[in-house]
Amino acid sequence: MTNSITKKFLAILFFVSPLFASEWGEANKNSEDQLFTVQVLDSEAFVIKDSIEFSSTTEAHQRIEVKSEIMTTVEEVLRKAGTFINKNDLVIRLDEYNTNLELYKLDLLSESEFKKIALYAPFDGILLDNHKIAGELVMPGEKVYELIDLSSLEIYGYINENEILDISTKNEVDVTILGEEVKGFIDYVSPISDPETKTFEIVVKVKNKDLRYKDGLSSMISINKGEVLAHKISPSILALGNEGQLGVKVIIEGNEVEFKDIKIIEDTSEYMLVTGLSEKEKIIIVGQQYVSNGEKVNFE
Repeated sequence: MTNSITKKFLAILFFVSPLFASEWGEANKNSEDQLFTVQVLDSEAFVIKDSIEFSSTTEAHQRIEVKSEIMTTVEEVLRKAGTFINKNDLVIRLDEYNTNLELYKLDLLSESEFKKIALYAPFDGILLDNHKIAGELVMPGEKVYELIDLSSLEIYGYINENEILDISTKNEVDVTILGEEVKGFIDYVSPISDPETKTFEIVVKVKNKDLRYKDGLSSMISINKGEVLAHKISPSILALGNEGQLGVKVIIEGNEVEFKDIKIIEDTSEYMLVTGLSEKEKIIIVGQQYVSNGEKVNFE
């Protein structure tokens, strides 16, 4: 009896199952048709240089005011402002210099006492204007002349805390001064941040061959951090994550939406170069604001 019932059930199932299968397929098709449809861009990453750029001004390697330690008068100005001075040159002769020189040669005056009247140039440099003139009175601690050393230039910049871990004296540096490109190098990276701005000071140095560049020129610094894979995207497709982080929405396996954090390498009015994505991505470019992370969609 049981076998007879089983046979009848199997026979009914054999004839009915195609109907159920047909209905399930139609339901599944309708379900797929109801999925939201987005437009995607098949994007492939390319290699670019990751760099930090900032503008600043050039500063002389050294600049010093040579001051008198005694009260005296200027006897003679020996060198003209703007001329190159060698280290230990006598630039301005103070009163009684010759007398003190004779005493020094006879060992009747110590070197430290003699140098109070013999204000020799402390390094190679260029004599600046606004120095004392012949007959002018000089008081203790007063500037007699000023010297500037342009053999190398220093350029100061500030790096934010999100970038500083990738910066050291080993990074390559390109410097543009008034449209001319020269090589530079990082001479100093501050070990502490500014408590107000959370930035770190760095000092870039540039060799100034033939003293071509001056103090106070506009410059652009580009610090190379290495090579990265970047995608070129439109700013209009950006989305925000649950915690407010910037990113884009992509299609992954199974036609699911996934939000991915990005880092902006270059930002222009027309496009962005970003990292943080895989080498190849299906990036949602239309409809991203209507779909959420993990949601299944159709795409075209």
